[in-house]
Amino acid sequence: MPLLLAHLMLIFGSLAVLVLAALRLWKQVRLTRSAAVELKDRAAELGIRVTELAERLDSTQVTERLASRAG
Repeated sequence: MPLLLAHLMLIFGSLAVLVLAALRLWKQVRLTRSAAVELKDRAAELGIRVTELAERLDSTQVTERLASRAG
């Protein structure tokens, strides 16, 4: 009887450790997914800013060329 009890304690203890490890892993997966979404949003925002800056640069270059031709 004590041997059976020891085996049951080992089995349930192992299962508890496995469940705790799975919960911790799931938490890490959720954190990683949220970080990935945040990075994706930031990348999209930076892409928009780069496009705006490129348009400004083109506009500035055109203005400078026109000014140099006029003057």
